Amino acid sequence: MQEPTFMDTGSHAADLDMMQITDSMFPTGLFATSNGLERLFLDGAITTSKDLAEFSKTCISQQVGPCDCIILANACKAAAASDFEVIRKLDTLSWSVRMIRETREASARAGSQLARCVDGFADGRVLDWWNAEIQGGRLVGTYPVSFGVCCNALEIGTEKTVLMLLYGFVAGNVSAALRLGMIQHLEGQEVIHSLKPLITETASRYTDAPVSEVWQFAPQAEINQMRHEKMEDKMFIT
Repeated sequence: MQEPTFMDTGSHAADLDMMQITDSMFPTGLFATSNGLERLFLDGAITTSKDLAEFSKTCISQQVGPCDCIILANACKAAAASDFEVIRKLDTLSWSVRMIRETREASARAGSQLARCVDGFADGRVLDWWNAEIQGGRLVGTYPVSFGVCCNALEIGTEKTVLMLLYGFVAGNVSAALRLGMIQHLEGQEVIHSLKPLITETASRYTDAPVSEVWQFAPQAEINQMRHEKMEDKMFIT
């Protein structure tokens, strides 16, 4: 009789944690953001799945990759080294490079909410310090830095963490497009699949990049985010 085999649950814990915090029902509030997509859709500038894919590509290449991903990767490494001063500087940088009030505030809300939620089931000295600094008003708690601190506490590797951030950005855009009635569900999945090569390439490029290489230049997205925050009747907060 063949002996039964058992799964090594410990080796899969980080993968399960990764699935949990990237699930759409995880309460970070990111479901309420569209990254300026709502304004572009209402203007008729983005109306198809192809438009959505191109918009997401531009944001990843010009903004999320060279800015958020670099900050995130360095936050992961600083958290692993318990380097509180570097984490503090990264949070300040992440806040200062966001030129639009709506996006700055949305990043801080999502980041602080993420940290509070993860603190409920994960342990770690750096995570405890991070939450205490946010609650004490000494740090803003921007999302990329918070994501790095939380993933470190959950023992998720840096490259996987960067992949998660990029995937979450694309999935968030697709979710916003679905709620706006721009695309259908199958089209949304096709957009996500088409962007997988860009996601993996971007993660590989920026996982080991130093903070000195942080940059972003996405004027169309930022102009529409500025216009979005002046809207009185809107579905999304960005």
